Amino acid sequence: MNRPSWDCWAMGIAQAVATRADCTRAQVGAVVLYANKRDMSPGYNGLPAGVPGCATAGNCPRGRLSVEDCARDSDYANCAASHAERNAIERADPKELPGSTLYVTRKPCPACLTLIEAVGIRRVVYREEIPQC
Repeated sequence: MNRPSWDCWAMGIAQAVATRADCTRAQVGAVVLYANKRDMSPGYNGLPAGVPGCATAGNCPRGRLSVEDCARDSDYANCAASHAERNAIERADPKELPGSTLYVTRKPCPACLTLIEAVGIRRVVYREEIPQC
């Protein structure tokens, strides 16, 4: 039996979680894998629960712009969504965050990186770092 590495396994879960995102520009998934490697907290990008989403209602100012008008990874001030990383962190047990690993399907933005560092997540792995999966 050929078992996947922890990184490939957790990234697969993050990719599955991303399918719940309703962003018109990018579907992003994230999973905080606690240090015990048994428990986790998932998150995906989108508007808050109960608010009509980006894809279904066109509620995103950023999503109405072309890539020429608003390049990928540019300033997120016009993003109405809560990012996948933030959602995964907010749903996590705060006592489990220090020393945990965050898996995310794309490189975190500067604001998410600040949050990740502030809560004590030890390691961040994003999709481009593990192409062998």
